[in-house]
Amino acid sequence: MEPSFILALFQHGYKVRTSTLYHLLKGKRTSSVLLYGFLYENLRFFQLFPLLSEKQFNNILEELVKQESLHLISEGEVQITEKGMQVVLQEDDHFSSIDNYRFGKTDEIVWRLLQFTVQVVSNLSYTNKNYVPLEQSPLYQKQVKMYIKSMPKVQLIKTVKNEWTQIFSHLTKEEANFFAQQFSGYQQIGKTSFQLLDDQDNAFKQMLHKKEKLHHLLETICLMPEASFLKKLVLPLVKQNENKSMSETNSYLKTQRSIEELAQQRRVKMSTIKDHLMELALTKDFPFERFISKETEECLFEYPKPCQDWMYRSVKQTNPELDYFEFRLYQIQKLREERESNQ
Repeated sequence: MEPSFILALFQHGYKVRTSTLYHLLKGKRTSSVLLYGFLYENLRFFQLFPLLSEKQFNNILEELVKQESLHLISEGEVQITEKGMQVVLQEDDHFSSIDNYRFGKTDEIVWRLLQFTVQVVSNLSYTNKNYVPLEQSPLYQKQVKMYIKSMPKVQLIKTVKNEWTQIFSHLTKEEANFFAQQFSGYQQIGKTSFQLLDDQDNAFKQMLHKKEKLHHLLETICLMPEASFLKKLVLPLVKQNENKSMSETNSYLKTQRSIEELAQQRRVKMSTIKDHLMELALTKDFPFERFISKETEECLFEYPKPCQDWMYRSVKQTNPELDYFEFRLYQIQKLREERESNQ
């Protein structure tokens, strides 16, 4: 763990609670932690360091405060300093493609499945059955066999080749080489990722660079047409990163039911449904208009920006009827609109 990486997580410039960032990096899946990640654009680092100890994290923060890169506002609340911002701006690595929230739980499994598929199809193209498979586990064997049987052999070989050519055309040359050199196939043994990473980097930096490349690959595959062979292969594993109960709530959204009806249908508390809806609102296409009343819109329409500074307690003092759930949804909606318009 490098202090410069932790420092970069404060580059948004707002004063924030450090304990919530710690829970985000550890992977605590509560609505408040996920909302924090969204508000300060750190959601993609969710559960990036599940083994990080609170002591280790706090020691790094204390060091950054001593260096005057962070300013301690109050107990457990900090803000980046001008000096700290300069340190962040001098860093070459921003790891903008890492999305551990969306891919982190299964990224390695997906990559192994892709490598195994390439090996099987490569040997199939040469009608070679005499090779040691990269994977022996039924998890990979069953998946690959099922998809290989989904189309004729000649079509399968052509499809896989064309799709990888298409994928590599969307990656940088460095990324394409990084993945291609790891493939094993007919009379070909692939290298390991760590043989290909810069040996000048420490293990921490190597891990981040590997994640950066792998998540860009997975994002590229997920953007392929729905009928794509490789997309259909990996999508079930990618979806395992989602909260299963939240995904079930998402499927009910299309039915136009109210929150009360959703809770009854799913046999869970209304507060649980609201937590699911808030998480869905962070990243999915979401029907905000269904859950935000005109009264809430009118109350918050003229409220001064930036939205990240909005505090529910403060707003409620002048608007006692304001609902917390609607307040957060409106905040999320406005931030998403703002960020999408800036892209």
